[in-house]
Amino acid sequence: MTAPPAFEILPFDPHSAPPELWAERHVFRRARHAQSGADEPPPSDAWFEALERQPSDFGRNVHWVARAEGRIVGIVGAFLPNPDQPDIQAALPHLHADGFVLEEWRRRGVGRRLLAEIHGLMTAHGKTLLTLVTDDADGHAFLSAIGADERLRSVDSRLTLDSVDWAMVEEWHAAMRRAVPGLTETIHAGEVPDAEFEAILPLHNALLPDLPRDRLDQPLIPVTMAMVLEWKRNIQFQQVEHYMVVLRDADGSVIGFSDVFWHPEMTDRVHQIVTGVRRDRRGLGVGKGLKAALLRHVRSARPSVRLMITRNAATNGPMLAINRQLGYAEHTILRTHQIDVAALGAALAR
Repeated sequence: MTAPPAFEILPFDPHSAPPELWAERHVFRRARHAQSGADEPPPSDAWFEALERQPSDFGRNVHWVARAEGRIVGIVGAFLPNPDQPDIQAALPHLHADGFVLEEWRRRGVGRRLLAEIHGLMTAHGKTLLTLVTDDADGHAFLSAIGADERLRSVDSRLTLDSVDWAMVEEWHAAMRRAVPGLTETIHAGEVPDAEFEAILPLHNALLPDLPRDRLDQPLIPVTMAMVLEWKRNIQFQQVEHYMVVLRDADGSVIGFSDVFWHPEMTDRVHQIVTGVRRDRRGLGVGKGLKAALLRHVRSARPSVRLMITRNAATNGPMLAINRQLGYAEHTILRTHQIDVAALGAALAR
C-alpha cells in the first residue's frame, strides 16, 4: 500500500500573494469552473485579481488553499464581517463560507483540513453558526457527513428569450396597467440613481420577512444606503450594467420593482436580482407585469441577450409559478447547509 499524497494548507491573501501563487490560483479556478459544469466563461485573470483586491467597509474575505504536487487542489474562503459596522451587528455571530476540492483530490481529507481553518476562524472571532451552499452532489454528501443540516433549497432557472410567448408578455404588461389606475412606470438603464434607491429601500426592507427561508437561521439585515453605495462602486468597477423597473402608485409611492444585471464579458445573458411587490398590491398581476416590463426592456436595450437567469427558494410557489408560465426551466438545485461551531469542532475531531 502507498500513502496518500501529502498536501499543505496555506493562507491566501490577494494583496500579498506572490505571482507564482496567483498563477496557481488561476489554474485552479479554471479547473473548478470546468468541473462545476458552468456554461459561462470564467473572468479574465486581471479582472479576477482586481476584483479580489477590492476593499469593503463591511468586512474582508479570508482564504486558505490546499497545495499538492506543485498546484492548488482545494480552496476555502469566508467573508469576515467588520465588527465596527453598526448596521450589521446582528450578523456578527454568523459566518458564510465557500469551498471546493478538485474531483481527483476528494476523499483524501483535503476538505476536512480546509474546514478546520474555518472552524479556527469561528472560534477566534466568536462565530456560532456556519452557512455553506452547494450545488454539487459530492459537496452535499460531504456537508451531510459532517452533520451540517440542509435548511434551504433554491432553484436556479433559465429562460431562453427565443422561446418566450411575447404576446402573453404584452398582455401581462397591459393587464397590470389596467388593474392599477394611475400607475407610473420608470425604467433605469445601465445605472440606478441614488435617489431612486433611497425611494425603494423602505419597500425592499419591509419585504425582507416575506422571503422564504424555510429553516434557515439567518438574521434579517435591512439594507442601508451605505451598503448600496459600496455595492454600486463594486458593480461600476466590474462594468456591470444595472437595469431596473420601478412602479409607483397614483400617489407617487413605490409599489414594486424588478432588476437585472448585464456584464460585458457575458453579452448573451442577464441575471435577475429581485422582484418585489408591496403587499397591498399583490393579487393584481403586478408581479407578472413587472417581469413583463423588464423583459420588454431587456429585449429592446440588449438585443444580444438570449438568456435570463434567476434564483428562487424552492418553496416560493407564487414566483416559481410566474417563471414557469414565462418558460423558465430548472437548471440547478442549490442546498444551503448550516452547522454550529461546537458540532463542527466535534465532527472535525472525529
